[in-house]
Amino acid sequence: MYRLLVVDDLPIIVDGLFELFEQTEHLQLEVMKAYSGEEALEVLSEHRIDIVVSDIKMPGIEGIELLQEIRAQWPACKVIFLTGYNDFQYARNAITYGGFDYILKVESDEKIVQSVERAIEKIEEEQDQVQMITRAQTSMRLALPSLQKEYMWGLLQGKQVTEEQLERAFKELDIRLDAAKPVYLLIARIDAWKEMFTTPDKALLTYALQNICDEYLSAQVKSYSVVFELSKVVWMIQPKTSDEFSFDSSSMDFLRAHRYTSGILETIQGTCKRLLGTTVSFLLGSEVTTWNNLSDRFHASKYGLVQGHGLFNEVILTDKDIQKEETDDKAGSTHDSFYHARVQLLMSCLENNHREQFNKLYVELTAIWNVPGTPNERKIEMYHSLSAVFLYYIHKNRDIRDYMNTQLDLDKLYRYGDSTSWTELIQYYRQMADCFFEWNTLRGTQLPTEVVNKVHRYIEEHLSTDISLTALADYVSLNPSYLSRLYKQMTGIGLSKYVNDYRNLVAKDMLLNTSMKVNEIATALGYNSALAFIRFFKKQNETTPQDFRMARCQSQIQGQ
Repeated sequence: MYRLLVVDDLPIIVDGLFELFEQTEHLQLEVMKAYSGEEALEVLSEHRIDIVVSDIKMPGIEGIELLQEIRAQWPACKVIFLTGYNDFQYARNAITYGGFDYILKVESDEKIVQSVERAIEKIEEEQDQVQMITRAQTSMRLALPSLQKEYMWGLLQGKQVTEEQLERAFKELDIRLDAAKPVYLLIARIDAWKEMFTTPDKALLTYALQNICDEYLSAQVKSYSVVFELSKVVWMIQPKTSDEFSFDSSSMDFLRAHRYTSGILETIQGTCKRLLGTTVSFLLGSEVTTWNNLSDRFHASKYGLVQGHGLFNEVILTDKDIQKEETDDKAGSTHDSFYHARVQLLMSCLENNHREQFNKLYVELTAIWNVPGTPNERKIEMYHSLSAVFLYYIHKNRDIRDYMNTQLDLDKLYRYGDSTSWTELIQYYRQMADCFFEWNTLRGTQLPTEVVNKVHRYIEEHLSTDISLTALADYVSLNPSYLSRLYKQMTGIGLSKYVNDYRNLVAKDMLLNTSMKVNEIATALGYNSALAFIRFFKKQNETTPQDFRMARCQSQIQGQ
């Protein structure tokens, strides 16, 4: 309902127009009246007014002056001048100062009503535009974290960009790092999960770790963080201020940033243990890295937490510690921790479906079975280690166990006999790994169908709220662009078309089988105004909702 104010110094005009608009029911107006410009200002100070029909020449405050006051207080208000002065100067002033229409009092009531109808249409059109801009801004704000993460993850995976491109992207995505300066890398890991934790529980705990670290780091440094592999987070860190011409690790600001970050990690560990009930480990880069070398440094560092001392809980390491362990190993110093790290990394490759890396690591580990002079105890230790890797996943998932039972004899995993040679065991475990990777591939072909079904369920349950691409992508934990492509690939139609078709289907059902008003249906379908829904429905069906409902009613009456 819109509020209309009639203003004129002649009571007969005011009362006549008041009665006219009160009787014009289809406009759904709340009509108010004022007998002078001063009285009109009092009404405007107490109420929001959408449309004003005013005389242009009145004692005291005249129409143009009143228009200026209205525009200052209620910019969206539409002012229609109804006057007996057929003077070009009046008309020009009315339009110049933002008047909506200029009508002579000698015109018919129908023309006055038509002018008010046009004013309502203009208001609704402007409201739609404002709402569309607001929705676009809201969607952008909601999508920004996903866009930021996608861009930064691309850099960590090796995307090469120029400094100018990086600077522009940081500005557009509101990433508060300096494209011209290098960064320190910090990697964190949640050491272990409790058995009852579900995937959402794990994600929530990892994001809690991320937020705690962000809070501590923000006190002295600039940083941006990305969650990966569910239990790990990587930060790119710069000092809040830095020397103008010195951007390497010898810069005092960079040294202070590194010193602060290194010193605060133990405090963060304590906070996580106290608040989250879990232990975390860290690996901090000892030197800065440029953006174009970011990916190489990231991949070289992230495995530091799955080998050597990185296998222990609640540790704080630097990449220099990892380099020292590797040097010691090459020099012939054999450490049990290093051996177990390789087995742990093999398990990670199996879990994350990294087949090529698994094969390479498997060859290195099982080489001892063919090396003369290797103690038999070491060979048997390797047998038990590999069996433990595979048994862990077999007992973890019944579907895997059922699939593996159809492919291989699992007895060899439980006991080793002299009748089986080490060469045969190498082949056996390789076949088992192939079965795991094949099972993951088969499962991967089923996942898209599950995603489509989840999307459909979400749309059905949230039709009146947010069913934007960003909301849907967040729900199924996919990138919005990837979800859009996957959906079209699986169904043959675009996601937006499915949403429109489903909305249209529900709209027709509501129009035919309920007594809901058009504006109520619009709200139930997620539209901010009845006009927006009417436009959507007319575009889909080439008729208005009311005409569609009336046509079906008439058809049913005739059928009877």
